[in-house]
Amino acid sequence: MKKTFKSRSSADTFNFGLAWGKELSGGEIILLSGILGVGKTVFARGVAKALKVKNKITSPTFNIFRVYDCQLSGKKKGKLYHFDCYRLRKYQELVNLGFEEIIKDKNSVVLLEWPERFLKKHWEKNFLPRRVNISLDKEGTRTIKVK
Repeated sequence: MKKTFKSRSSADTFNFGLAWGKELSGGEIILLSGILGVGKTVFARGVAKALKVKNKITSPTFNIFRVYDCQLSGKKKGKLYHFDCYRLRKYQELVNLGFEEIIKDKNSVVLLEWPERFLKKHWEKNFLPRRVNISLDKEGTRTIKVK
């Protein structure tokens, strides 16, 4: 389902992630794109809130990824994996972290920031991820596009 949303604040971005995250039932891979500081992690916090994650969501830039217990739709227990690929140079580095096993888990939701670092279109065809792109205009308004 394609959606476009105009965010005028961090609260708007968080709330859009919250509303959108309520649709997730497990097995989803979400690719988050946008420039540094545009609100990818804020969006991820909203998704995490929708999935009833109790921990504070912080950017996984230095850890590469963080995993949280969550509750998927239908009150099913699952895991939320939040990856940040900014510091990775090759896809194999992600594979070495167990990424390919994680994305096969139907009781998980994967949020992956900076996918453009190395994920190619052939990969997307195999795993059918959803794309969320956040862009910033001159007035400071963010446009969030979900594909």
